[in-house]
Amino acid sequence: MANKTLLYKNIFFIVFISIILPNTLFAQRPKVGLVLSGGGAKGISHIGILQAIDSAGLRIDYLTGTSMGSIIGGLYAIGYSGKEIETISDNLDWDAILSNKPNFTDISIDEKDEYGKYSVELGIKDFKPQLGTGLIESEELWLTLNELFLPVYNIKDFSKFNIPFKCIATDLSDGKAVVLSEGEIVTAVRSSMAIPSVFTAIDYDSTKLVDGGIIRNFPVTDIKEMGADIVIGVNLFTGLPDISKLNNMLDVFYQITQYRDAEDLVKQKKLCNLIIEPPVGKYSAGSFDATAEIMLIGKEIGKLYYPYFKNLADSLNNLYPVNYSPNGRLPITEHIVIDKVNFEGIRNTSMSLLMDKIQIKPGNTYSAKQINKGFRKAYSSRYYDNVYYELKPTTEGHAELLCKVKESLLTQVKLGLSYHSYSGAAILANVTVRNLLLDKSRTMFKIAAGEYLRFLVEHKQAFGPKANNYFNLSFEKENLPLNMYDEAVKTSQYNVSYSRFDLNYTRVFGTNWSLAAGIKSQKNTFSPEVADDFKVKGDMSNLHTYLRAESKTINRRLYPTSGYEFSAEAGILSNRKAKINIYDSEGISIDTSELINGKPEYYRFMINYSKYNTLNAKLVFLYNLQAYVTLNSQGFIFDNFYMGGIQQLYDRQSVFVGLNEGQITTTSLTSILAGLQYNLIGSLFLTGKVNTAMYNFSTLQKAYDPDQVKWINGFSLGLGYNLGVLPMEFTAMYSPEIGAIYSHVKIGFVF
Repeated sequence: MANKTLLYKNIFFIVFISIILPNTLFAQRPKVGLVLSGGGAKGISHIGILQAIDSAGLRIDYLTGTSMGSIIGGLYAIGYSGKEIETISDNLDWDAILSNKPNFTDISIDEKDEYGKYSVELGIKDFKPQLGTGLIESEELWLTLNELFLPVYNIKDFSKFNIPFKCIATDLSDGKAVVLSEGEIVTAVRSSMAIPSVFTAIDYDSTKLVDGGIIRNFPVTDIKEMGADIVIGVNLFTGLPDISKLNNMLDVFYQITQYRDAEDLVKQKKLCNLIIEPPVGKYSAGSFDATAEIMLIGKEIGKLYYPYFKNLADSLNNLYPVNYSPNGRLPITEHIVIDKVNFEGIRNTSMSLLMDKIQIKPGNTYSAKQINKGFRKAYSSRYYDNVYYELKPTTEGHAELLCKVKESLLTQVKLGLSYHSYSGAAILANVTVRNLLLDKSRTMFKIAAGEYLRFLVEHKQAFGPKANNYFNLSFEKENLPLNMYDEAVKTSQYNVSYSRFDLNYTRVFGTNWSLAAGIKSQKNTFSPEVADDFKVKGDMSNLHTYLRAESKTINRRLYPTSGYEFSAEAGILSNRKAKINIYDSEGISIDTSELINGKPEYYRFMINYSKYNTLNAKLVFLYNLQAYVTLNSQGFIFDNFYMGGIQQLYDRQSVFVGLNEGQITTTSLTSILAGLQYNLIGSLFLTGKVNTAMYNFSTLQKAYDPDQVKWINGFSLGLGYNLGVLPMEFTAMYSPEIGAIYSHVKIGFVF
């Protein structure tokens, strides 16, 4: 019945255009209104219809929209053509826009160690967890909208746009519709699409605004009030979807918002002269992984309705000629002079730190991309839940920048789950407090509680005008197994307790480089859990003075597709002390401490470099180079490097596929690894790796002794699922020199 009614209305519209309009004299040109409904990802189909309107040369006189319709409609209203909006959509990173986290590449290297490693992160205030009005602040959405709407930064009355425009939001206090027609266009469209409990509500006067789709997803009455005589409506809501089609959180919340609007839709549709309902029913509000398919549907529907648009345009132009082109409507504003920077919302954090991050100096000229780059850097400092800006026009080409800040709570609690074949299951917990002792500081306590205990207490204090100098003081303790092998056979297992105090000075260069100089006081205590005839028990300690350089540009922590990771460290180990006893099968001990005590210092060098290169949309080539060397070392096992494992879990471990963790201990090694990473579908990855290594070439007498050199090779094939908060990976590996197949399982993140 509904389809028949729609068909009759469309037939009537054709008759109206073809017969009635040419024979009717209006006092002035009839006004054409366009209404774009909300629909989440389904709203991408609006773009194809806009392109058909442009092709027909039909001038739209008024435009209203809700939710996604407000964003696309707002862009069209200020002057972007349908084709330009398609280009914008194609280039958007929807994963980043719908995320509540900064991009990994934007995180400063001094914060990358803990970023994105936990399933849950909560702010704490007055010893109580704090929840926001939505799960997603979407910093990236704010900045993207700021960039797109920059050309009209100086227009605060939406009726002054190229096409007069209004969008709809809902007042959270009383549930009534709020028609937004003036003020900040970015705030308006962001409010219109704030799906409750998904996106955070937007402050507006003395209330908060959420998605207009709750009340009026199809705002036809508003366009009639603006003065539209002929109304074209694009409606994406054709009824509540079957419960089986609600596949994610966004779908569920979008369903909830539609209950009330379903009643209003009937009234709104009656006011339209032409109703277009693209067949996007098989998609959901959250189908942002299918934007290309939805775009294609919109284009096909646009072609279907092109004759209607063309007839209307020709009929109107014959009676009321106008000079109109859909292109060139957008004001040209590429750069702006910032006269002044003001702040709103700063209470607990440093204004100088924020100014250093955004890098905006009054009197200078900036593009939107340059401004956004600074704000992304500020957001990536982890001091803010949200930090964006508004531009207040002063004179032509000039503006004051209002920096709007929503500070993160200074205390954050983070929780996660972890399982690893080597270290077993554990609960990860982290408490991070910023500015606990002094401004620009981070104090952190983290623990992995499971079969083996690991914890770290660290205080990091930044100083200097750019806050890129740090003193770090930390204490770490970990209990981990040390397995001893005779080729493929595990002969013994030791319990090793490792503790260290570390004090260092670190200088950060830009976002991706750091240089540190420091000293560690280290102690190992070891005792046999399972051993052969001879058992070693005792402890040893030393001082480690080091210089370390690090750089990291990968685009994400898991399964990166571009960038590199680099670390290099040189150190001197001195003041070595030990108490070591060797027990035979009868329990008789021999004190061998003199093997360590009084011996001269030795030197340690480590270089590790990994690179990721995208070959096509699904395939990534990766390689790794390692060189670990000790000089003047006696080769005692706790001074050595540990070869084996898929990823690094502890200090001095050299990753080598084909071996279990620490299966080979050595004074020196160089290795090369190459691999292919293939994205099978969605978040499912298949990774194959091959590596080879030369080891044991360094002795007490020689830096390189060719008579001692050994070689080993290894292969692995892994299947991983990047579930985000709980990634999973299974790997099978083999080394022909060892002659054994090993399996490796990892769930969650490691310590």
